[in-house]
Amino acid sequence: MRVALITPGSGDHFYCENCRRDLDMVRGLQRAGHDVFMVPLYLPIGAAEGSVPVFYGAVNVYLEQVLPGYRYLPGFLRRVLDALPVLRWAAAMAGSTRAKGLEEMTLSVLRGEEGRQAVELDRLVAWLGEEKPDLVHISNALLLGLARRVRQDLGIPVVCSLQDEDTWVDAMPAAARQHIWDCMAERAGDVALFLSVSHAYAAKMRAALRLGPDRVRVVSPGVDTASRQPVSPPAQPVLGYFARLAKSLGINLLVEAFIELCSRPGFEQLRLVAAGGMTADDAANLAGLRQRLATAGLADRVQILEQFEPEKGREILPSFTVLCVPVPAGEAFGLFVIEALSYGVPVVEPNRGAFPEVLERTGGGVLWEVGSPASLADALAPVLRDPACRAELSAAGLAGVRRHFDLNTVAVPALLDAYALAARQA
Repeated sequence: MRVALITPGSGDHFYCENCRRDLDMVRGLQRAGHDVFMVPLYLPIGAAEGSVPVFYGAVNVYLEQVLPGYRYLPGFLRRVLDALPVLRWAAAMAGSTRAKGLEEMTLSVLRGEEGRQAVELDRLVAWLGEEKPDLVHISNALLLGLARRVRQDLGIPVVCSLQDEDTWVDAMPAAARQHIWDCMAERAGDVALFLSVSHAYAAKMRAALRLGPDRVRVVSPGVDTASRQPVSPPAQPVLGYFARLAKSLGINLLVEAFIELCSRPGFEQLRLVAAGGMTADDAANLAGLRQRLATAGLADRVQILEQFEPEKGREILPSFTVLCVPVPAGEAFGLFVIEALSYGVPVVEPNRGAFPEVLERTGGGVLWEVGSPASLADALAPVLRDPACRAELSAAGLAGVRRHFDLNTVAVPALLDAYALAARQA
Protein backbone atom coordinates (compact mmCIF):
# COMPACT_ATOMS: atom_id res chain seq x y z
CA MET A 1 0.00 0.00 0.00
CA ARG A 2 1.28 3.46 -0.90
CA VAL A 3 0.36 6.01 1.77
CA ALA A 4 0.93 9.76 2.00
CA LEU A 5 0.96 11.02 5.60
CA ILE A 6 0.36 14.77 5.69
CA THR A 7 1.61 16.32 8.91
CA PRO A 8 2.36 19.87 10.12
CA GLY A 9 6.00 20.44 11.05
CA SER A 10 7.09 22.19 14.23
CA GLY A 11 10.53 23.22 12.99
CA ASP A 12 12.13 20.72 15.41
CA HIS A 13 12.59 23.35 18.11
CA PHE A 14 10.74 21.31 20.74
CA TYR A 15 9.39 17.85 21.51
CA CYS A 16 6.20 17.63 19.43
CA GLU A 17 4.08 14.58 20.25
CA ASN A 18 2.24 14.57 16.94
CA CYS A 19 5.46 14.90 14.93
CA ARG A 20 7.10 12.09 16.89
CA ARG A 21 4.00 9.88 16.57
CA ASP A 22 3.90 10.39 12.80
CA LEU A 23 7.62 9.86 12.27
CA ASP A 24 7.57 6.64 14.28
CA MET A 25 4.50 5.34 12.45
CA VAL A 26 6.09 6.06 9.06
CA ARG A 27 9.25 4.22 10.06
CA GLY A 28 7.26 1.29 11.42
CA LEU A 29 5.15 1.02 8.27
CA GLN A 30 8.26 1.20 6.10
CA ARG A 31 9.90 -1.58 8.10
CA ALA A 32 6.76 -3.65 7.54
CA GLY A 33 7.30 -3.30 3.79
CA HIS A 34 4.81 -0.54 2.96
CA ASP A 35 5.47 2.42 0.69
CA VAL A 36 4.82 5.36 3.00
CA PHE A 37 6.06 8.92 2.71
CA MET A 38 5.64 11.98 4.90
CA VAL A 39 4.39 15.29 3.47
CA PRO A 40 5.29 18.24 5.74
CA LEU A 41 3.04 21.29 6.02
CA TYR A 42 3.89 24.77 7.33
CA LEU A 43 7.39 24.04 8.71
CA PRO A 44 10.11 21.45 8.07
CA ILE A 45 10.35 18.10 9.83
CA GLY A 46 14.01 17.26 10.34
CA ALA A 47 13.82 13.54 9.59
CA ALA A 48 12.01 14.24 6.31
CA GLU A 49 13.79 17.48 5.43
CA GLY A 50 14.63 17.81 1.76
CA SER A 51 13.08 14.51 0.67
CA VAL A 52 9.65 16.06 0.03
CA PRO A 53 8.78 19.75 -0.48
CA VAL A 54 7.08 21.65 2.32
CA PHE A 55 3.51 22.53 1.34
CA TYR A 56 1.46 25.35 2.85
CA GLY A 57 4.75 27.01 3.80
CA ALA A 58 4.24 29.05 6.97
CA VAL A 59 5.29 32.40 5.49
CA ASN A 60 3.18 32.06 2.35
CA VAL A 61 0.13 30.85 4.30
CA TYR A 62 0.34 33.81 6.66
CA LEU A 63 0.77 36.38 3.89
CA GLU A 64 -2.10 34.84 1.91
CA GLN A 65 -4.27 35.43 4.95
CA VAL A 66 -3.34 39.05 5.64
CA LEU A 67 -2.57 40.50 2.18
CA PRO A 68 -5.43 40.77 -0.34
CA GLY A 69 -4.30 39.73 -3.79
CA TYR A 70 -1.26 37.85 -2.51
CA ARG A 71 -2.49 34.73 -4.30
CA TYR A 72 -1.53 36.37 -7.58
CA LEU A 73 2.15 36.61 -6.61
CA PRO A 74 4.39 34.87 -9.19
CA GLY A 75 5.23 31.26 -8.39
CA PHE A 76 8.98 31.79 -8.23
CA LEU A 77 8.59 34.33 -5.40
CA ARG A 78 6.42 31.88 -3.49
CA ARG A 79 9.09 29.25 -3.86
CA VAL A 80 11.66 31.62 -2.38
CA LEU A 81 9.49 32.00 0.72
CA ASP A 82 9.13 28.21 0.94
CA ALA A 83 12.91 27.73 0.97
CA LEU A 84 14.16 25.78 4.01
CA PRO A 85 16.30 28.65 5.44
CA VAL A 86 13.26 30.96 5.39
CA LEU A 87 11.05 28.33 7.05
CA ARG A 88 13.68 27.59 9.70
CA TRP A 89 13.75 31.30 10.49
CA ALA A 90 9.94 31.36 10.72
CA ALA A 91 9.97 28.34 13.06
CA ALA A 92 12.16 30.22 15.53
CA MET A 93 9.87 33.25 15.66
CA ALA A 94 7.51 33.87 18.57
CA GLY A 95 3.97 32.86 17.67
CA SER A 96 4.96 30.29 15.04
CA THR A 97 3.23 27.52 16.99
CA ARG A 98 0.82 29.64 19.02
CA ALA A 99 -2.95 29.43 18.44
CA LYS A 100 -3.82 32.88 19.77
CA GLY A 101 -4.05 35.36 16.90
CA LEU A 102 -4.38 32.68 14.22
CA GLU A 103 -8.14 32.20 14.48
CA GLU A 104 -8.99 33.47 10.99
CA MET A 105 -6.12 31.61 9.36
CA THR A 106 -7.08 28.35 11.09
CA LEU A 107 -10.64 28.75 9.82
CA SER A 108 -9.45 29.67 6.33
CA VAL A 109 -7.29 26.54 6.04
CA LEU A 110 -10.22 24.45 7.28
CA ARG A 111 -12.36 25.89 4.48
CA GLY A 112 -10.01 24.33 1.98
CA GLU A 113 -10.93 25.25 -1.59
CA GLU A 114 -13.07 28.11 -0.22
CA GLY A 115 -10.27 29.57 1.92
CA ARG A 116 -7.55 32.10 1.17
CA GLN A 117 -4.97 29.33 0.85
CA ALA A 118 -6.77 27.62 -2.05
CA VAL A 119 -3.70 27.99 -4.27
CA GLU A 120 -1.70 25.97 -1.72
CA LEU A 121 -4.35 23.24 -1.82
CA ASP A 122 -4.21 23.19 -5.64
CA ARG A 123 -0.45 22.73 -5.52
CA LEU A 124 -0.64 19.93 -2.93
CA VAL A 125 -3.38 17.99 -4.73
CA ALA A 126 -1.56 18.28 -8.06
CA TRP A 127 1.64 16.92 -6.47
CA LEU A 128 -0.23 14.07 -4.80
CA GLY A 129 -1.78 13.23 -8.16
CA GLU A 130 1.71 12.71 -9.55
CA GLU A 131 2.79 10.61 -6.55
CA LYS A 132 -0.34 8.39 -6.78
CA PRO A 133 -0.88 7.26 -3.17
CA ASP A 134 -3.56 4.65 -2.48
CA LEU A 135 -4.60 6.48 0.69
CA VAL A 136 -3.96 9.85 2.31
CA HIS A 137 -3.56 10.06 6.10
CA ILE A 138 -4.05 13.53 7.61
CA SER A 139 -2.24 14.10 10.90
CA ASN A 140 -5.01 15.99 12.73
CA ALA A 141 -8.49 17.41 12.24
CA LEU A 142 -7.27 21.00 11.89
CA LEU A 143 -6.27 19.95 8.36
CA LEU A 144 -9.71 18.67 7.35
CA GLY A 145 -9.90 21.37 4.69
CA LEU A 146 -7.59 19.20 2.55
CA ALA A 147 -9.80 16.11 2.56
CA ARG A 148 -12.56 17.08 0.11
CA ARG A 149 -10.27 17.89 -2.80
CA VAL A 150 -8.11 14.82 -2.17
CA ARG A 151 -11.15 12.56 -2.08
CA GLN A 152 -12.85 14.13 -5.09
CA ASP A 153 -9.85 14.78 -7.36
CA LEU A 154 -7.82 11.66 -6.59
CA GLY A 155 -10.65 9.26 -5.79
CA ILE A 156 -8.85 7.72 -2.82
CA PRO A 157 -9.84 7.37 0.86
CA VAL A 158 -8.73 9.87 3.49
CA VAL A 159 -8.18 8.97 7.14
CA CYS A 160 -7.53 11.52 9.87
CA SER A 161 -5.78 11.17 13.22
CA LEU A 162 -7.21 12.89 16.27
CA GLN A 163 -4.79 14.33 18.82
CA ASP A 164 -4.58 17.68 20.61
CA GLU A 165 -6.90 19.66 18.33
CA ASP A 166 -8.73 20.84 21.46
CA THR A 167 -5.53 22.34 22.89
CA TRP A 168 -5.17 24.54 19.80
CA VAL A 169 -8.83 25.51 19.40
CA ASP A 170 -9.59 26.08 23.09
CA ALA A 171 -6.78 28.65 23.31
CA MET A 172 -8.83 30.92 21.02
CA PRO A 173 -11.64 33.37 21.91
CA ALA A 174 -15.02 31.72 22.43
CA ALA A 175 -16.64 33.05 19.25
CA ALA A 176 -13.79 31.77 17.08
CA ARG A 177 -13.78 28.40 18.85
CA GLN A 178 -17.38 27.69 17.92
CA HIS A 179 -16.86 28.65 14.26
CA ILE A 180 -13.83 26.37 14.03
CA TRP A 181 -15.52 23.39 15.70
CA ASP A 182 -18.54 23.84 13.41
CA CYS A 183 -16.34 23.95 10.32
CA MET A 184 -14.43 20.86 11.44
CA ALA A 185 -17.69 19.01 12.03
CA GLU A 186 -18.94 19.93 8.55
CA ARG A 187 -15.67 18.90 6.88
CA ALA A 188 -15.59 15.61 8.80
CA GLY A 189 -17.92 14.12 6.20
CA ASP A 190 -15.01 14.02 3.72
CA VAL A 191 -13.07 11.51 5.86
CA ALA A 192 -13.54 7.74 5.64
CA LEU A 193 -12.31 7.03 9.18
CA PHE A 194 -10.94 8.94 12.16
CA LEU A 195 -8.13 7.46 14.27
CA SER A 196 -7.98 8.64 17.88
CA VAL A 197 -4.89 8.14 20.01
CA SER A 198 -6.91 7.12 23.08
CA HIS A 199 -10.42 6.11 24.15
CA ALA A 200 -10.71 9.20 26.35
CA TYR A 201 -9.93 11.51 23.46
CA ALA A 202 -12.13 9.54 21.05
CA ALA A 203 -15.14 10.22 23.28
CA LYS A 204 -14.31 13.91 23.44
CA MET A 205 -13.87 14.29 19.69
CA ARG A 206 -16.93 12.23 18.78
CA ALA A 207 -18.96 14.81 20.66
CA ALA A 208 -17.05 17.81 19.29
CA LEU A 209 -17.24 16.69 15.64
CA ARG A 210 -20.68 15.06 15.97
CA LEU A 211 -19.39 11.67 14.81
CA GLY A 212 -21.12 8.31 15.10
CA PRO A 213 -19.28 5.56 17.01
CA ASP A 214 -18.43 3.73 13.78
CA ARG A 215 -16.57 6.79 12.44
CA VAL A 216 -13.78 6.66 15.06
CA ARG A 217 -11.30 3.89 15.81
CA VAL A 218 -8.64 4.02 18.54
CA VAL A 219 -5.11 3.53 17.20
CA SER A 220 -2.66 4.45 19.94
CA PRO A 221 0.93 5.49 19.21
CA GLY A 222 3.74 3.06 19.87
CA VAL A 223 7.46 2.94 20.60
CA ASP A 224 10.03 0.58 19.17
CA THR A 225 10.72 -1.38 22.35
CA ALA A 226 13.13 -3.76 20.60
CA SER A 227 15.58 -0.87 20.15
CA ARG A 228 15.48 0.13 23.84
CA GLN A 229 16.81 -1.51 26.94
CA PRO A 230 16.04 -0.59 30.56
CA VAL A 231 18.92 0.87 32.51
CA SER A 232 19.74 1.10 36.18
CA PRO A 233 18.43 4.27 37.85
CA PRO A 234 21.00 6.98 38.61
CA ALA A 235 22.92 6.79 41.89
CA GLN A 236 21.36 10.06 43.09
CA PRO A 237 17.67 10.77 42.41
CA VAL A 238 16.78 12.74 39.29
CA LEU A 239 13.32 14.17 38.76
CA GLY A 240 12.84 14.38 35.00
CA TYR A 241 10.66 16.38 32.61
CA PHE A 242 10.58 15.66 28.87
CA ALA A 243 8.20 17.81 26.82
CA ARG A 244 8.11 21.33 25.47
CA LEU A 245 9.29 23.66 28.23
CA ALA A 246 5.96 25.44 28.35
CA LYS A 247 3.93 26.69 31.30
CA SER A 248 0.80 25.07 29.84
CA LEU A 249 2.47 21.66 30.08
CA GLY A 250 3.24 22.04 33.76
CA ILE A 251 6.93 23.01 33.91
CA ASN A 252 6.21 25.77 36.47
CA LEU A 253 4.21 23.38 38.62
CA LEU A 254 7.03 20.84 38.56
CA VAL A 255 9.64 23.43 39.51
CA GLU A 256 7.55 24.44 42.53
CA ALA A 257 7.08 20.77 43.51
CA PHE A 258 10.85 20.29 43.20
CA ILE A 259 11.51 23.26 45.47
CA GLU A 260 9.04 21.81 47.98
CA LEU A 261 10.72 18.39 47.86
CA CYS A 262 14.14 19.90 48.42
CA SER A 263 12.91 21.39 51.69
CA ARG A 264 12.06 17.92 53.02
CA PRO A 265 14.42 15.50 54.77
CA GLY A 266 15.85 12.82 52.52
CA PHE A 267 15.96 14.90 49.34
CA GLU A 268 19.24 16.73 49.89
CA GLN A 269 20.70 15.18 46.72
CA LEU A 270 17.62 15.47 44.48
CA ARG A 271 18.22 17.02 41.07
CA LEU A 272 15.82 18.25 38.39
CA VAL A 273 16.50 17.81 34.66
CA ALA A 274 14.02 19.40 32.26
CA ALA A 275 14.37 18.81 28.53
CA GLY A 276 12.24 19.04 25.41
CA GLY A 277 13.09 22.37 23.83
CA MET A 278 11.18 25.62 23.58
CA THR A 279 9.89 28.35 21.32
CA ALA A 280 10.50 32.06 21.62
CA ASP A 281 7.16 32.31 23.43
CA ASP A 282 8.59 30.25 26.30
CA ALA A 283 11.74 32.32 26.86
CA ALA A 284 10.38 34.84 29.38
CA ASN A 285 8.77 32.15 31.52
CA LEU A 286 11.95 30.07 31.58
CA ALA A 287 13.97 33.11 32.61
CA GLY A 288 11.55 33.61 35.48
CA LEU A 289 11.92 29.96 36.54
CA ARG A 290 15.70 30.25 36.55
CA GLN A 291 15.43 33.30 38.80
CA ARG A 292 13.01 31.47 41.09
CA LEU A 293 15.43 28.54 41.44
CA ALA A 294 18.35 30.88 42.07
CA THR A 295 16.40 32.67 44.80
CA ALA A 296 15.64 29.28 46.39
CA GLY A 297 19.35 28.43 46.29
CA LEU A 298 18.79 25.47 43.99
CA ALA A 299 20.12 26.67 40.63
CA ASP A 300 23.11 24.31 40.84
CA ARG A 301 20.80 21.30 41.24
CA VAL A 302 18.75 22.00 38.11
CA GLN A 303 19.52 21.52 34.43
CA ILE A 304 17.11 23.06 31.90
CA LEU A 305 17.97 21.99 28.35
CA GLU A 306 16.43 24.63 26.11
CA GLN A 307 17.92 23.33 22.85
CA PHE A 308 16.04 20.34 21.47
CA GLU A 309 17.83 17.54 19.64
CA PRO A 310 15.26 14.88 18.62
CA GLU A 311 17.55 11.88 19.04
CA LYS A 312 18.90 13.01 22.43
CA GLY A 313 15.87 11.48 24.12
CA ARG A 314 17.66 8.12 24.02
CA GLU A 315 20.28 9.58 26.36
CA ILE A 316 18.12 11.86 28.49
CA LEU A 317 15.11 9.67 29.36
CA PRO A 318 17.11 6.74 30.82
CA SER A 319 18.95 9.19 33.08
CA PHE A 320 15.77 9.96 35.05
CA THR A 321 14.70 8.29 38.28
CA VAL A 322 11.10 9.39 37.69
CA LEU A 323 9.44 11.27 34.82
CA CYS A 324 6.74 13.85 35.53
CA VAL A 325 5.09 16.17 32.99
CA PRO A 326 2.21 17.49 35.11
CA VAL A 327 -0.05 18.88 32.37
CA PRO A 328 -2.94 20.26 34.47
CA ALA A 329 -5.57 19.58 31.80
CA GLY A 330 -4.22 16.15 30.87
CA GLU A 331 -3.21 15.01 27.41
CA ALA A 332 -4.92 13.29 24.49
CA PHE A 333 -2.25 10.60 24.94
CA GLY A 334 1.10 11.63 26.43
CA LEU A 335 3.70 9.93 24.26
CA PHE A 336 6.45 10.87 26.70
CA VAL A 337 4.88 8.44 29.19
CA ILE A 338 5.40 5.32 27.08
CA GLU A 339 8.78 6.64 25.94
CA ALA A 340 9.93 6.79 29.58
CA LEU A 341 8.37 3.44 30.46
CA SER A 342 10.14 1.79 27.53
CA TYR A 343 13.42 2.51 29.38
CA GLY A 344 12.01 1.28 32.69
CA VAL A 345 11.55 4.82 34.07
CA PRO A 346 8.35 5.10 36.16
CA VAL A 347 6.10 8.14 35.85
CA VAL A 348 3.87 10.36 37.98
CA GLU A 349 1.11 12.06 35.96
CA PRO A 350 -2.16 13.94 36.52
CA ASN A 351 -5.40 12.02 36.84
CA ARG A 352 -6.71 13.73 33.69
CA GLY A 353 -7.08 13.07 29.98
CA ALA A 354 -5.60 9.81 28.72
CA PHE A 355 -3.10 9.38 31.56
CA PRO A 356 -5.41 7.10 33.63
CA GLU A 357 -6.03 4.97 30.54
CA VAL A 358 -2.35 4.62 29.67
CA LEU A 359 -1.26 3.89 33.25
CA GLU A 360 -4.06 1.38 33.77
CA ARG A 361 -2.78 -0.57 30.76
CA THR A 362 0.88 -0.35 31.70
CA GLY A 363 0.92 -0.20 35.51
CA GLY A 364 4.08 1.87 35.27
CA GLY A 365 3.21 4.91 37.28
CA VAL A 366 1.23 6.84 39.86
CA LEU A 367 -1.72 9.14 39.18
CA TRP A 368 -1.79 12.51 40.93
CA GLU A 369 -5.05 14.30 41.66
CA VAL A 370 -4.38 17.76 40.25
CA GLY A 371 -3.81 20.28 43.00
CA SER A 372 -1.04 22.30 44.60
CA PRO A 373 2.72 21.89 44.10
CA ALA A 374 2.86 20.44 47.61
CA SER A 375 0.36 17.74 46.65
CA LEU A 376 2.44 16.93 43.59
CA ALA A 377 5.49 16.67 45.84
CA ASP A 378 3.51 14.27 48.04
CA ALA A 379 2.83 12.05 45.00
CA LEU A 380 6.43 12.15 43.82
CA ALA A 381 8.11 11.59 47.19
CA PRO A 382 7.40 7.87 47.75
CA VAL A 383 8.40 6.94 44.20
CA LEU A 384 11.63 8.90 44.42
CA ARG A 385 12.42 7.59 47.93
CA ASP A 386 11.52 3.89 47.68
CA PRO A 387 13.69 1.69 45.42
CA ALA A 388 11.31 -1.26 45.79
CA CYS A 389 8.36 0.85 44.63
CA ARG A 390 10.34 2.09 41.64
CA ALA A 391 11.45 -1.40 40.71
CA GLU A 392 7.87 -2.66 40.78
CA LEU A 393 6.59 0.22 38.66
CA SER A 394 9.54 -0.09 36.28
CA ALA A 395 8.99 -3.80 35.63
CA ALA A 396 5.24 -3.39 35.21
CA GLY A 397 5.60 -0.37 32.95
CA LEU A 398 8.15 -1.98 30.68
CA ALA A 399 6.04 -5.13 30.31
CA GLY A 400 2.90 -3.06 29.76
CA VAL A 401 4.43 -0.97 26.99
CA ARG A 402 5.71 -4.08 25.24
CA ARG A 403 2.27 -5.67 25.48
CA HIS A 404 0.05 -2.72 24.60
CA PHE A 405 2.13 0.00 22.94
CA ASP A 406 4.90 -1.65 20.93
CA LEU A 407 5.26 0.11 17.60
CA ASN A 408 5.95 -2.93 15.44
CA THR A 409 3.73 -5.59 17.02
CA VAL A 410 0.73 -3.49 18.15
CA ALA A 411 0.58 0.04 16.72
CA VAL A 412 1.49 -0.67 13.09
CA PRO A 413 -0.85 -3.70 12.73
CA ALA A 414 -3.69 -1.65 14.26
CA LEU A 415 -3.00 1.17 11.80
CA LEU A 416 -2.97 -1.21 8.83
CA ASP A 417 -6.30 -2.69 9.95
CA ALA A 418 -7.72 0.84 10.10
CA TYR A 419 -6.41 1.62 6.60
CA ALA A 420 -8.07 -1.54 5.26
CA LEU A 421 -11.35 -0.59 6.92
CA ALA A 422 -11.18 2.93 5.50
CA ALA A 423 -10.54 1.57 2.02
CA ARG A 424 -13.63 -0.66 2.29
CA GLN A 425 -15.81 2.18 3.55
CA ALA A 426 -14.65 4.78 1.02
